[in-house]
Amino acid sequence: MTPRPKSAYHPYILVAFDLNCLPDDLLLHIPRSTKHGWLHKDQTALFGHDWYIQHKNTFDTLKLVVAHKRLLQLNKAFLRVFALQKFIRNHAHRINDNIYRINETVLNNLYKASQILGVKTTLRYLHQSYSWYLTLKRKNRCRSSVFSLCRIKHPAQLLLREVNCIIAYCSDIRFSHWPLASVYHQIHRDHVANFSLSTFYKYANWLHIKRPAPAKRRKNHHTGIRAAGPLQILHADSTVFKTADNVKNYIYLAQDNFSRAILAYKVDTVCTAQNTFDNLEAVRQQYLIPAGITSCQLITDHGSENAGPVKTLTAAHPSITHLIAQHDIAFSNSMIEAANKQLKYRFLYHHHIPDHQALVKYINQAVLDYKNRPHDILHGLTPAEELHGKRIDKAALRHLIAIAKISRIAENKKVNCCYYSF
Repeated sequence: MTPRPKSAYHPYILVAFDLNCLPDDLLLHIPRSTKHGWLHKDQTALFGHDWYIQHKNTFDTLKLVVAHKRLLQLNKAFLRVFALQKFIRNHAHRINDNIYRINETVLNNLYKASQILGVKTTLRYLHQSYSWYLTLKRKNRCRSSVFSLCRIKHPAQLLLREVNCIIAYCSDIRFSHWPLASVYHQIHRDHVANFSLSTFYKYANWLHIKRPAPAKRRKNHHTGIRAAGPLQILHADSTVFKTADNVKNYIYLAQDNFSRAILAYKVDTVCTAQNTFDNLEAVRQQYLIPAGITSCQLITDHGSENAGPVKTLTAAHPSITHLIAQHDIAFSNSMIEAANKQLKYRFLYHHHIPDHQALVKYINQAVLDYKNRPHDILHGLTPAEELHGKRIDKAALRHLIAIAKISRIAENKKVNCCYYSF
């Protein structure tokens, strides 16, 4: 019979066996005869036995520490504190200046020790004040957070992928001329992330995200006239735009009050009522007649472009009542004037437009962009969707945001971001 080969054991295996802390899975691999020999071997004749007897109290203490989990934890904590005390003494100037983020190392070890000993006890053994600890925390910031706040301690902050989503959408060239509220609603429409508008504004401000729009002066306006449904109130107006060749171009718009959709538009180099008439006739043929609208109000200002053929049109079709803003009614024609401003300040002024032909091309793009971007006043719907009767489920949106917040907190609590994670 072939004899079983003998195993050579690491010295620490013998020490752990003597301290009675050897794991069960290792004990199973040691033959019973070998363990019996270790237990009953006469150690008095072994080299170093006298030294062992002199330091027996130390080994008895080790046995007590190993046998009690709490003592083992305290032992590890004190060893960490003593090592940290020496480290702080040798690198005080580097800690004050936080060179190579050394404060993070100090806080990591301090936090581990304080989990066993407590913060105040740990600081007392380190011979440091609580103000020193607070100063150290202020100098050390969590690198995984936009606000430099620990994700474990502040788990409600947005996840990194949600922050990156905000950055990506706000830097997307397709939305470069959209207001931030429209970008926020586009994120929801694409089902990329769920958070509130106020949270979006907070992160956009902290990330220094700005819209390339000129500064505006806010005025306190009264709420203007509002329609109860699509195509009940129409607005018509014209605005002037100068191309790079210094030629005046007139942009004529017709807009629905309820949905804010631009229903018709024209660009010409002359100011004439015929262009307004053409827009209104197109609206009547494409929208009013198919929708069976029998009563509709048309609001314009008192300009010459809204006289002549326009008066003839409204007289020939009694279903359209022509009202002059701030004359027949107390309200101004501000809604379509705001649309004019948005087309110019959020789109046209951001492009070099050399002549009339180029302006026609750009105005087509500007109107298409305006009609198909989400509007905050429409709760995230586009004017085209609002015009065709689409509605948004606000309760469902609030539910999605609440669910996303719960998921975000749970995920943030799992992340390893700074010393709170240890």
